[in-house]
Amino acid sequence: MQTIARANRVSEGKSNGLIVDYIGIVKALRKALADYAYNAEQNRATIEKTFMDLMELANSLDTEQQRYVREGFSSDEELSVYDLLFSENLTKQEIETIKKVSVDLLTKIKQQIAKLDHWTDKQETKAIVDNLIRNTLWQELPNSYDVSDIQTYQKKIYEYVYMRYPEVA
Repeated sequence: MQTIARANRVSEGKSNGLIVDYIGIVKALRKALADYAYNAEQNRATIEKTFMDLMELANSLDTEQQRYVREGFSSDEELSVYDLLFSENLTKQEIETIKKVSVDLLTKIKQQIAKLDHWTDKQETKAIVDNLIRNTLWQELPNSYDVSDIQTYQKKIYEYVYMRYPEVA
C-alpha cells in the first residue's frame, strides 16, 4: 500500500492527515463506492418489487391453492392424493412420509399411464395401474397403516386416478 499511496501523520491543529495518492487509488475507491451504492439501491428496488410480486401472487391464490403451497406441494393433484392418504393421529414424521409418498406415487402413476395406450379401456392396463398403486403404498406408507387401510387407500386413489386421468396424464 505504501507504494501506491501514503498517509501523512496528522499535524498539530489538524484533524486529518494528508493522503498522497501516487496512482489514483482514491479516485478508483470513490468510483467503486459510488458503484456499490448505486447497485445497492438497484438491488433494494429489485428486492422490493419481487416481494410485492410475491405478495400479489399469494393474494391471488384461492384457498386450495394457498393450501397446496403451504403444505409444500407443486399442484392440487399432489394435495388431492395426500388428502386421500391422510389419516388422523399421524406423527409429524409420518405426515412428511405421506407427503413424499403422495408426490412419488402421482409421478409414478403419470409416467405409467403415459406408456399405456387407452389405459382405461382394457382390464390388463387398468390392472397395471392398480398394481402400481398397491405396490407403492405397501412399500412406502408408514407402518401405522394396516392391511385394510392400505386396501382402502388403494381403492380411493385408483378411483381418483381413473376419473382424473381417463387418457394420458
